[in-house]
Amino acid sequence: MGGTRDSMATSKPMPHVWQVGLLVVVYFVAAKLSLQLAISPGYAVAIWPPSGIALAATLLLGARLWPGVWLGAALVNYTVNSSLMLAVLMGTGNALEALAGAELVRRFMGVPRRFERARDVALFVAIAALSCTIASSVGVVSMAATGTMSWQDFLGNWWTWWQGDVTGIILVTPLILSWRLRRAVPWPRRKKLEAVCLAGLLLIVTLLVFGDAMEFLSPFPLTFAILPFMIWAALRFSQRVVTTAAAAVSGFAVDYTVKGIGPFALWSLNESLLILQAFVSTVVITSLMLSALRIERSRALERLERVLIDLREQALTDPLTGLYNRRYLWEFLRREWIRAKRKDDTLAVIMIDIDHFKRINDIHGHESGDFVLTAVAGLLRIWIRSSDIVCRYGGEEFVLVLPGTSLENARVRAEDIRLAIKELDLAHHGVPLGGITVSLGIALFPDHVNDPDSLMQAADAALYAAKNAGRDRAVFCQPARLTPTPAGRTTPS
Repeated sequence: MGGTRDSMATSKPMPHVWQVGLLVVVYFVAAKLSLQLAISPGYAVAIWPPSGIALAATLLLGARLWPGVWLGAALVNYTVNSSLMLAVLMGTGNALEALAGAELVRRFMGVPRRFERARDVALFVAIAALSCTIASSVGVVSMAATGTMSWQDFLGNWWTWWQGDVTGIILVTPLILSWRLRRAVPWPRRKKLEAVCLAGLLLIVTLLVFGDAMEFLSPFPLTFAILPFMIWAALRFSQRVVTTAAAAVSGFAVDYTVKGIGPFALWSLNESLLILQAFVSTVVITSLMLSALRIERSRALERLERVLIDLREQALTDPLTGLYNRRYLWEFLRREWIRAKRKDDTLAVIMIDIDHFKRINDIHGHESGDFVLTAVAGLLRIWIRSSDIVCRYGGEEFVLVLPGTSLENARVRAEDIRLAIKELDLAHHGVPLGGITVSLGIALFPDHVNDPDSLMQAADAALYAAKNAGRDRAVFCQPARLTPTPAGRTTPS
């Protein structure tokens, strides 16, 4: 068993008639098995799983499955009281209960594959409580009207019926929905060992709570020993594990109580039902609520992490070009300088300035100037390796930081970039912007300078020399001085 994802595997749907027929069989079998656990005397059932099965089926497969609920419930009731009219009326009540519950869930919650908010759990319980008034009211009124039950027993029987249906829905429907999830995520070995420990300890504690050990221990306080393990399941595992554990514990509770063993096997039928149903409801609702809160917390942390990442990106990037800004440039440069110094490696900086950029703004407007900046930025992205960065230093200036780049490689890269930008044929809104050229200044560590601040100063001085020498050229900084020297073949502006 593993965690679950929120996607469902696609499969060829079963024909509608087969779906209805299958639901009739499942409903009938579940009802008959539940009646085997009825608390004597009579048919008082603490948990009525068919109500949960009916709601889950109607949620997952649609309202058109109501004939399956109606027929399954009618058959069960006919085998119990042998009255066709009463069976039809009770089947109608159960079908209406499932339809009403499914409609309320869809309207206010959607169709949950799991409960991802604590609000959803509370809303689901409220919907279960409201929709279950239908079947209990129709059933008890029908029994009283046909003489099967006296009107004096109306309230007690209605209450027992309603509680059993509600408990069945809040226990079984989430269980089916969680197991409907596909593509379980494999657990690591450590998680599997934790699951085994949880299952073993929960089984031991459950047997102690409901078994013969209760003769020697105070009964009711010990029942709360189960809750820490359900909390463990809710905080550490998926809702599939939570709902399965809750169903297992509830099954043990009902079985032992029916046998007259455990803390809920009291002399009064009503008291036994009330306490047993309260226990099951508490275990299920608490576990689901904690599981939903954990999911809410995880999603809130994920959203917060994305927001923090976005804020950091905004703080470190230029809003126009999307390149890193000056702040990140200094962080990266200092970090790479430390690495290069430790590994006796090289670090190159190329500073680039767009020639006559003010003229572009003056003639074509600032919108065209922004267009040129983004075009040059896009080209520079192409010319960097994964280990390099390109930043917008400010205005029309860009800086490339190239770790592990030799003197000759830096010269070649600078010349290639200069020629690539010169070959750009830019037009904004159909208006040609003319030839774009750039001047470049190059400095290397440790060939030219020994620290990152001096490296930037050396590249800036080399850029200044390139512009003074006529622009559209790449110039190296002179080693150990800020007097630049031309690098490679240049083209006059």
